[in-house]
Amino acid sequence: MARLYITLYGVLFITIAFFFASLNWFPDLVLHGTVKRYYERAMLGAYELVENRLQGKPPSSWEEVIRDLEPHFHYGLGLYTLDRIEASEKQKRIVRTGELIFLEEVEQTRFFRRVFDSDQYLMMVLGPNPEQEERDQVAGIVYLIESKFLAREPADWPTVLMELDKIFDMPLSLFSIDDPALPQDRLTDIEAGKTVILGLEEMKETYYKRLGDSDQVFRAGPFPLPPLIRYFNPILYFLLALLIALAVYVWVRPVWRDLTRIDRGVRELGAGDLDTRLLVRRRSALKPLADAFNTMADRLQRLIHSHRELTGAVSHELRTPIARLRFRVDMLEEPLREGDRERHISAMRKDIQELEELVSESLSYSRLDRERPELVLEPVNLNDWLNELLIDLEESLPTQRIVCECSVDTVDTVVNLDSRLMGRAVKNLLRNAHRHAASKIVLCGDCGNGEASIVVEDDGTGVPEEERKRIFEPFARLDSARDRESGGVGLGLAIVNQIARWHDGRVWVENSALGGARFIIAWPEQVAGNVKQ
Repeated sequence: MARLYITLYGVLFITIAFFFASLNWFPDLVLHGTVKRYYERAMLGAYELVENRLQGKPPSSWEEVIRDLEPHFHYGLGLYTLDRIEASEKQKRIVRTGELIFLEEVEQTRFFRRVFDSDQYLMMVLGPNPEQEERDQVAGIVYLIESKFLAREPADWPTVLMELDKIFDMPLSLFSIDDPALPQDRLTDIEAGKTVILGLEEMKETYYKRLGDSDQVFRAGPFPLPPLIRYFNPILYFLLALLIALAVYVWVRPVWRDLTRIDRGVRELGAGDLDTRLLVRRRSALKPLADAFNTMADRLQRLIHSHRELTGAVSHELRTPIARLRFRVDMLEEPLREGDRERHISAMRKDIQELEELVSESLSYSRLDRERPELVLEPVNLNDWLNELLIDLEESLPTQRIVCECSVDTVDTVVNLDSRLMGRAVKNLLRNAHRHAASKIVLCGDCGNGEASIVVEDDGTGVPEEERKRIFEPFARLDSARDRESGGVGLGLAIVNQIARWHDGRVWVENSALGGARFIIAWPEQVAGNVKQ
């Protein structure tokens, strides 16, 4: 079970992980060109307007122009050098050519374009600026802290810092404005008195604020978020993985249980226990497999049982003619009169013929008993077909003492059947009737109510009611039929039963109005098989 569980879970986990991972690159792969053209249409006009303001002015004054425009760009406007742009080398090569590039972040998009042929790059931002939002949120706190410092002399500011350190649960410190520990890329904003906030993306905010016009800068932080908040998304992913694992386990557990039963059943069947059957839940995913196994086991058990019965019965049936042959051979070794010798030789020929019939019928029954053959169905005129069978019977059997009649209720009755197999079944019934009839055999057919039927009856001694099921078993013969004069090897009716079953039908015997036996084969008009064109 562990191997199956790990395999299924691995496939699901890799699939889901690949899906979430692809969210980072798949949209960019598919939409990058479309988004780029959209942004160019939206932003190039704004860049042209800003560059018009810079046109004709020396680069040294560009910073002042941008600073004047910045309040009107709520999300951000600024000049950057190439080394400050956090872009890939490929994007940097593109922006050097004067093309517009964009960097998409969580809540905003930053645009960069080279200003004329200078080393300055104009940055515009669309979308809310996380730093500005955070700055607005802490503006009141920053004001109170700055006021507390400015209310005291600069010499007392270390004391103020110690007082604040007691009430704020974060590192607090003071820096000189020329201290290299300050973020040099944001030094201009710090000197301008802005509240600079770093570490937002890492969730370790650090705040910088110049105290009035002094040369001191107050720093608060880093202020890390609690681990639960910081790692909440990974925790959610972990819980998702656990839920997937639980779902896979709930699905695999019953499947594995059924697989274990199937494995045990296969081993038991292979060891020779033909009574082995699989019991699985009705709604199990492996129910079709279990049903197929049970069907196979049924067929295998029936085949082996039939083989054993057939082998035993054939061995038993062979004893009598072989014993007679041995007796005749012994007799022929003795001095006999010519008439006696001919009589023994004639009897031996009959014994050999009986052996041939036994072997032929046994092989036929064995073939039919294995598996259902593919029926070759064809529409036949029942009246004409039965008459042809009756003519064949009259040509192959001595019928001088027996009158054979054939009748069909409707002359134009057409039925679907396998003429080869069903013809053999009807001939077996006719031969059986010929052996036991006193003077008359009647063959008739009918079709109606979705069922076709063929009836063979005779005026013989009939079949006792207690024997009417047994006579369709292999080598089953009535006591009165066990003499050599009646003939047969006891497989004819068993073959009839098999052929009827292959046509999804049945065969049975009842009393005839003629005084003998009445055999009926009935099968549905719609039989599964290949329809012969």
